[in-house]
Amino acid sequence: MGKREIIAGILDLERKFNGIMQQQRFPRWMKMGLTAVQFKSLMYIVKTTDANSKKLSDILGVTPANVTGVVDRLIVQGLVRRAENPADRRITLLQPTEKGKKIITNLEENRVGHMTKLLSSLDERELDHLFKGFSALFAAFEKRHK
Repeated sequence: MGKREIIAGILDLERKFNGIMQQQRFPRWMKMGLTAVQFKSLMYIVKTTDANSKKLSDILGVTPANVTGVVDRLIVQGLVRRAENPADRRITLLQPTEKGKKIITNLEENRVGHMTKLLSSLDERELDHLFKGFSALFAAFEKRHK
């Protein structure tokens, strides 16, 4: 098998794996009561220390007016708050509340727990191969994105 075929095989397995993992996550996501845009916004706000409406608008590819509505609904649900930016009072920061952080933390913990169980079913040789493969992939990513 040549390099192109191996890459195609890896990409196919990655697509299948991600599809299966998404199916595992959907029930938890649906129980949150958030729209897809609200969920993406919450995830961004939790993961970004300097989130603001302009950045969120850009990353979502929607108008600032749309972001205002999304953020307002997240605030009503107690997941996000607006805060003054001490470095520039013209910019309002978007910050997660403890409740908002907890939602994302719980999702991540569920993912880690699921992956840990899955990885635990592999033997040490398989784990070693997987670790070396992911390490090489990560090194290639870092090299390309410096």
